Amino acid sequence: MNQRALKGIVVLLFLVLSQQAFAGYRTFLDPRSMALGGSGVAASTKFNASFHNPALIAFSKGDKPDKIYLSVSQGLREISNNDFANSVESFQKGDVYDNFINTIEGTTQNLEIAEAVYDYRENLRSRDLVSYRKDETVSYSLLADTRPITVNFYVRTDSREIAAIRNRDEKVLGELYDRAVTQTSPVGTTDFDTNLRSSVDDTYFEFKEFGATVATTNVIEYNIPISWGFTPKLIEMHGAHSSIPLESYDLGDRPEQRISVGLLEWNLDIGFAALLTDDFLRNELGLDGWWLEGEWVFGMVGMNLFPTDFTPFFPPRDQENYPGQKRAIHALYQLGIAHYREDYMLTMDIDLTEHEVWDFEGMTRFITLGGEYYWRDDFHLRAGMRFNTAQTTEAGQDKAILTGGFLYQPHGFSIEAAAMFNGDEKGGTVGFGIAF
Repeated sequence: MNQRALKGIVVLLFLVLSQQAFAGYRTFLDPRSMALGGSGVAASTKFNASFHNPALIAFSKGDKPDKIYLSVSQGLREISNNDFANSVESFQKGDVYDNFINTIEGTTQNLEIAEAVYDYRENLRSRDLVSYRKDETVSYSLLADTRPITVNFYVRTDSREIAAIRNRDEKVLGELYDRAVTQTSPVGTTDFDTNLRSSVDDTYFEFKEFGATVATTNVIEYNIPISWGFTPKLIEMHGAHSSIPLESYDLGDRPEQRISVGLLEWNLDIGFAALLTDDFLRNELGLDGWWLEGEWVFGMVGMNLFPTDFTPFFPPRDQENYPGQKRAIHALYQLGIAHYREDYMLTMDIDLTEHEVWDFEGMTRFITLGGEYYWRDDFHLRAGMRFNTAQTTEAGQDKAILTGGFLYQPHGFSIEAAAMFNGDEKGGTVGFGIAF
């Protein structure tokens, strides 16, 4: 391996190991990635490589250079099984809140107060962090495939809306319960409702990204083609937050968000890919077997290498009630491998670190599996699975999900579509591209 390739790998590995990588903001809503379970580090193509591995825009298999590509895609997903709306409505239409207030303010019997507090606290606990989430992505790309470099200019917008029930009365209810069961004299509960703070929190984030991906290829020992790519990009971030008491939250008229002043920053993605030849796998790594037939592509990527925190406009966040004091764009590192055969392709991506995505999420660390079957030269079927190996009990946690989709590409024109679903999550995306 030549010195330039070796130094590049060392630099990227150093970045991976020397920085904490807590949060990305990728929504996996472009058509190819969604269909393949969210993977793309070793299997993305010209139309979506900027979002998964910049090196792969110059690694197109079977396409001639000196072409211009245009593409546009839009994706949407929702994470909800109606639990959020049902939880809010059942709380508001039920009598648990009124009964609680009437009981603790209408009696001096500590035993009755303790029973009322216990019932109300268990009711809030059953609703805590029940949430609704919607993600949306729109992207446009203009790619010039020339020698010696390939360049892709893109504009991408990611947005997320989250509504979550927050049990913020655990402490005050616990203190009242303890006094009621241990104190012999009546506990004071007059106007206790003014101490209650449980709420529905609405959060909104929007990321507008403009980038220019540049990549090139060369050949090293064992005739291994490699590709390097990087994407300098400009990101504009907006955030908003509102907190409404649970008993008065209106599902049909959500509060108007107070959008923060946009934070504008530069950032950088770096990617590497290599096509591993039979000679290298057999002679250098000592591997053997039928499964070495075809082509193996290895990829690694570091995205958002310069993390930046930003804080939504209102209200101030405290560590006790929110996952973090500041929402941030943090670094994201992944490895991927893809195996290409005559009739199909299989791929797998692995997140190198756990990360907290946006807000009210809990920790995530994905392993994604995907495959593509070449039914005809112009029609491909795709499917995939994504697993979160770091699930928590926080709201909106990502779970295992199934995905599928297709590609139809007649005469330089392409249509892609995909869908994703599990018990709580559903989504779809569609994209169009043309080559000149």
